[in-house]
Amino acid sequence: MIEELIENGEYLQALKHLHDMNDETTRYLRLVCLIGLGEYEKARVEGIHAKSLAKETYYDVVSMYIMALKELGCYEEAIDLLIEELSMPYIPYQYENLFNTAYDEILLEKKEARYEVESQNQIFSVEEIEQLLNKKDCNEDLLYMAIDQLQQLNVRMLIPTIREYLIDPHKHFFAKTLLIEIMIDQQVDEEMEVEKFGQYYSFNPSYMPLVLEQLAYQGILKYLENALESENPSLFEQCQEYLEYLLYSFYPQEIDEMDFNVWAAAIHYYVATLLSIDVDLSELEILYYCDLEAIEEQILALKQVEC
Repeated sequence: MIEELIENGEYLQALKHLHDMNDETTRYLRLVCLIGLGEYEKARVEGIHAKSLAKETYYDVVSMYIMALKELGCYEEAIDLLIEELSMPYIPYQYENLFNTAYDEILLEKKEARYEVESQNQIFSVEEIEQLLNKKDCNEDLLYMAIDQLQQLNVRMLIPTIREYLIDPHKHFFAKTLLIEIMIDQQVDEEMEVEKFGQYYSFNPSYMPLVLEQLAYQGILKYLENALESENPSLFEQCQEYLEYLLYSFYPQEIDEMDFNVWAAAIHYYVATLLSIDVDLSELEILYYCDLEAIEEQILALKQVEC
């Protein structure tokens, strides 16, 4: 009967039948009803007690408790609880997914709430950034917001986590480069390794140039400039943007000066194709002083960033 009342949204009626506070199912159902009625403060108070006593209903109670904290704007408390639960050696799969989703949502809400009041202040704590970097499937908006904020923090506090992120082949190649650039800016003097497209590169941030300060950027851009700037300025701008994206994607792969023309030709062809512009590869051979086979090989290599 109580379940029927709850299903029908008759929470107040259901509460009248939920008095046995020694029964953990009763405590859980009371939380469902209080949340349904918008009585979030009461749900928070009861949730503390229900969580400490719950056994079979533990994860359901925690879910309701977190929902109450979220609705009350108690973001730090909710996040701390989620981090604690997600760090446990075992958590049922369905609740792990639920808590991961809740974590992302609460961080976003926290960010928006903070931004309204203190747009220039720190939104994420170091612990929250660490949690995001460690997550298997991270919301990309949250990830890039966290990396952006990391520029204002001491990145050395997260070096062990960043090391793991850089060598994990499942982490995003572009985000890896942004982390490397932050370490370059902060002159981190550490030997490190990064995985990019199945290849591993050793590097020390304190000796590395920023991505667009590499000789390759100006070298490849010069070839594109000579070929396109006066003939097709719009295509040239698109190629320049794509070149920057590629260099961020492949960094810290070194590009031999002898290959600058081949990269330029491949970028010209690839971007033109995306824009439905007909390009004759044999003409690119002449324009960029390189052979057809080299251009085709480079086009295939560039397509790795589509994955």
